[in-house]
Amino acid sequence: MDDLRLLQQVGQEVPLASSDQLAPARDRLLAAMTGTPVTPAAPATIRRGARRGRRFVFGGVAAAGVAAAIVSVLVLAPDQVGGDVPAARADAGQVLRNAAAAALRLPDTTPRPDQFIYTRSQEGRDLRESWMSVNGTRDGLVRTTSADGTADAVIPGCRNGRAAVVKGGQVLPGQTEPCTPEPGYRSDLPTDAAAMGAYLAEHRSGEPGSVNSAGKDVYYFAGGYLRPQSRAALYEAAATVTGLRAVENVTDGAGRPGIGIAWPSTGGTGEMVLVFDPESYAFLGVSGASAVLALAVVDKVGQTG
Repeated sequence: MDDLRLLQQVGQEVPLASSDQLAPARDRLLAAMTGTPVTPAAPATIRRGARRGRRFVFGGVAAAGVAAAIVSVLVLAPDQVGGDVPAARADAGQVLRNAAAAALRLPDTTPRPDQFIYTRSQEGRDLRESWMSVNGTRDGLVRTTSADGTADAVIPGCRNGRAAVVKGGQVLPGQTEPCTPEPGYRSDLPTDAAAMGAYLAEHRSGEPGSVNSAGKDVYYFAGGYLRPQSRAALYEAAATVTGLRAVENVTDGAGRPGIGIAWPSTGGTGEMVLVFDPESYAFLGVSGASAVLALAVVDKVGQTG
């Protein structure tokens, strides 16, 4: 029996915790994610610079919505992961807890500082590929293919506090500007649900108590490269939010079917629906918006896995 099959067997033999067992932690996490003071504090290693990276993603890269299917070198076949409760009969919290259990069965790979995070996604009708420096010091690239053709945009690395100036997607020779490295891989994210809930509360992108904004923060992190423990903690924290509901028979931005987790809107802009595979519980994307088709760690710009 290989290691992955052994992990699968062990995971299937360990039942998920009941709702009663999870209730105390759920209450603490819900308070954290909605802005109420909580007992657990975010780890001291979390950098305040995380907010700057979020502005980049929401401002440009994810205007159509960031989403991810953890595929390529990261995802097991659908019959190798999954929780105990079929998605069609589960509530939103159960689906997210199943996704957390499935995440813990994924291979655990730590990217090297000199590597890149490769992502291939569909944003509306456009295909987008990106190579982001793991530690933020090396030049990355975003390639967009649309009906009008293919366009490349350089993402300059930040070295010794300076980065090249980019205009129209191209580097201006000899010109630099002050910078702070924006890593493509977040090594500082919490690995347990309580700390993750506190982190999401501290670094929220919206107003305290906004469930929809909390959902955007969840899909922002879920759409990136996370180690299994952090991904599981993210889903466990999300499972504590009240007002979520499971939606059957939805599709991600690439048309892949799944079960949705609907995050209600407090501003009248409509629900945001995160889509999970109904068998493997892999995160597929955002309904009607986008889907990531590959996510991998590579050695250089241009590699795809």
